[in-house]
Amino acid sequence: MSLRRRCSVLMAATAFIAGTSALAHHSVPGTFDVNKTVAIKGKISKIDWINPHIYIYVDVKDAAGAVTTWKVETLPTNHMRRAGVTKAEILQEAKAGDVTVHMYPALTNKTAGFLLRLTYPEGHFMHLYGEEGEITRATR
Repeated sequence: MSLRRRCSVLMAATAFIAGTSALAHHSVPGTFDVNKTVAIKGKISKIDWINPHIYIYVDVKDAAGAVTTWKVETLPTNHMRRAGVTKAEILQEAKAGDVTVHMYPALTNKTAGFLLRLTYPEGHFMHLYGEEGEITRATR
């Protein structure tokens, strides 16, 4: 095989692999329903401060006392650091009681979403994604 042909094959293989990797990383509209928001209220039980996205786990009690844990995805760690938000800050402020989470619901997992706003018991909040008016849309 000629050098030119080998280079062409190598470039095509590289493009294919890079394209496949790009598809593996999801977009918010591809994974979450950006046409509606969901609001839940509960206690933060855990935070996975990992790349490529941070996950906040919120334990929500129903009327009968049964607990459902929601997995709430948010921005990458470097975005949160640049915004001045830390894992310790989120956990410390959440100790005061239940937080309210406004999010886009996941398309396939009924107990998952993408974080828009995190509101603490005394009323202050962190609006982390999307337009602030989005949280006033009809929630289910």
